[in-house]
Amino acid sequence: MKVAVVGGGPCGFYFARLLKRSRPEVDVELFERGPEGATWGFGVGLGGRTMKEIEDTDRPVYQAMIASMRFTRTQIIHLDGEAFTLEYGAAAGAISRLRLLEILAFACRDVGVKLHFGTPVDSAAQLDGYDLIVASDGASSRLRQEREAEFGTKRRILRNRFAWYGVGRPMEPMALIFRSFEGGTFVAHYYAYSDSMSTFVAECDEATWYKFGLDRMTDEARKAVMERVFATELDGAPLVANHSIWRQFPAVTNAHFYSGNVVLLGDSQRVAHFSIGSGTRLAMEDAAALHQAFQQCGSDVAAALARFEEIRRPGRDTFGEAARRSFEWYEDVARHMRQPLMPFIHEFLTRTGRISDERLRTYAPSFYDAYHGRRQGEPVA
Repeated sequence: MKVAVVGGGPCGFYFARLLKRSRPEVDVELFERGPEGATWGFGVGLGGRTMKEIEDTDRPVYQAMIASMRFTRTQIIHLDGEAFTLEYGAAAGAISRLRLLEILAFACRDVGVKLHFGTPVDSAAQLDGYDLIVASDGASSRLRQEREAEFGTKRRILRNRFAWYGVGRPMEPMALIFRSFEGGTFVAHYYAYSDSMSTFVAECDEATWYKFGLDRMTDEARKAVMERVFATELDGAPLVANHSIWRQFPAVTNAHFYSGNVVLLGDSQRVAHFSIGSGTRLAMEDAAALHQAFQQCGSDVAAALARFEEIRRPGRDTFGEAARRSFEWYEDVARHMRQPLMPFIHEFLTRTGRISDERLRTYAPSFYDAYHGRRQGEPVA
């Protein structure tokens, strides 16, 4: 069997590694249009459940990742001058995106995957002769675009604008800032992912975008505005840009996960909204599920792809609904921010429908106690 993986992101690398490690006789090649060692973005987050699955599936990769990750259970939520510190029941981990790709590329080479950097693939026609083509080429997947009718692709462009930055120091604990500033509505989310760097995501609603004239500014000028809005948190540190383009989020979904011998993984299949921080997690879980399908179905590509969709469909659909509720909440964030701090945080934590009030007891126990204490007239700790 010959397998072509298109896209050198976490899910492409991870699937290539898993398949070649378990099936050494399979010819696995990965094609990435960019040069090795170049990536946009800063740090990425991975939750405890995903790390446990990676540990169970591929312990060497797990150990390499753990050695480069930073973990925390604490998050501060700020709302216009007030704040509450959340202590979560489980730790969240973060790692440099570049370091994660280095680990996965090394792991691929270690088992004999052939890696081709600087090699764009814009059409499945370029890969004639391969039994399986894995489209892990991201939200703007060219392989998906040429078969959108078959995949049943739908897209919705959200109104809010956002950009990803870095900050050259570890900003701890991680935080979410909801700020009304000079008549505009801004949001920032930051977390440390190494001893020297943090990810910093800035966002504003559509009304603010035009009110501040951000639509007429360069990205460098927009960065300066964010440094002014979040000056307190940055404490003199500049925002670091790396492909930090202000844009609207494309909410892309696909009715079908495969067409013929082409299968979609990660953001090419469903673009994970950053407000629930699950893009890398879902991508790597996709990779593990596709590998599982081939473990169960051998070299029968058609059967394996059908099994993959069967495995992933329930979780992906559940996640998709949660993501929709989350980004719609953010699209109307100015209205939500009119609430007092504690009801606002409660609404924020339960916005996706996945966290019931009862589950909140174990998910964020300190907030649960404080929130219900206040509702009963007790002082907040």
